[in-house]
Amino acid sequence: MLQIALNLGRLKIILRNRYFLTGIAFVVWLVFLDDYHFWGQRKTVDDLRALQEQQRYYDSSIQLMNQEKAALESDTLLLERLAREKYRMYKPGESVFWFPDSIGETN
Repeated sequence: MLQIALNLGRLKIILRNRYFLTGIAFVVWLVFLDDYHFWGQRKTVDDLRALQEQQRYYDSSIQLMNQEKAALESDTLLLERLAREKYRMYKPGESVFWFPDSIGETN
């Protein structure tokens, strides 16, 4: 019992200390009320990571598209195949027959 009473006495002294109270108020201000509070900073860091991930995705997509562009510019047979398959182009005088896919859709 005596030990608990001594601990409560020390706790009262610490809680009445103006420097301790000022420090607690400062920490509460920084964590909850400041413009750069903890949760706002956490959200900003998460947003930054998401944007960096998007940047890596778009950089790899651009690199892949540049490789495809270079291949199409250098290989005329590949360009012709792409034009026939994707854009359904044909040479004058050709007869072209399109068959729908097994699920009934045409590409």
